[in-house]
Amino acid sequence: MKKDIENLSEWIKDREMRGYYTFTKEDIEKQFPSLGKDYMKTYLSRLVAKAKIISPWRNFYVIMPIEYSLKGIVPPVFYIDQLMAYLDKEYYVSLLNAASFYGASHQRVQTFSVMVELPYMRSTSKNGTTILFFSKKDIQTDLIRKYKTQTGYVNVSSPELTAVDLIENEKSVGGLNRVCTVLNELSDAMNLGGLNASFFKISPTPVFQRLGYILEHILERNDMAETLYSLMEIAGLKLRKVPFKTSKPADGCKVDTKWKVIVNQEIEIDE
Repeated sequence: MKKDIENLSEWIKDREMRGYYTFTKEDIEKQFPSLGKDYMKTYLSRLVAKAKIISPWRNFYVIMPIEYSLKGIVPPVFYIDQLMAYLDKEYYVSLLNAASFYGASHQRVQTFSVMVELPYMRSTSKNGTTILFFSKKDIQTDLIRKYKTQTGYVNVSSPELTAVDLIENEKSVGGLNRVCTVLNELSDAMNLGGLNASFFKISPTPVFQRLGYILEHILERNDMAETLYSLMEIAGLKLRKVPFKTSKPADGCKVDTKWKVIVNQEIEIDE
């Protein structure tokens, strides 16, 4: 058994040398069929305790890269693609983490947001990192971009999809003020003219109404607002009165006649 453990140790080192930083319990069982499960579990636990590896998910392991060994925290972008492949889940990096890929995140994000296809996945907090999982019924692959990472590629929502997701999940990212602050920079990377009617299937109509209102009245991007409005008309979206801030009373507030948004919150953008 000691020989198996020595071989396992060399196998892990060899993976790291060849640039493969992740492995699973199933990988070990396939490679070392005679290795006892208790021995394997004990050895892996020892490596975790020594911060040689981390386990962000059950039976999934990440070899600690030397550049992160001092802090002992590996950023999820380093392994998220491999983890989602292991879990057989369609995904993309979303919300503020996606916005940061386009230079549109004012503050350092303490969590890592990932959108997955239903069924819902429980968020996890391990190894000093919190991964927040959000879910959609369908993920449109044409709205996802692939970015090169140290370990391969990672799926990231396009600027347009990121904008919609931020508005739909504004409570989870710090509220509308923060959303509008991020959109102020993200809008430079957005290309609404390149979208088609399928874009409007990713979220409920009120989300696009709020996006249009933000573009026109808060960010003063009238050109983009007009493009969005024209696309919404072509897609046949029916606009009804909706509150700008869903969790605040809207009685007595003025209504924007174009976007049908009840303006029940003032916005201050952080420059």
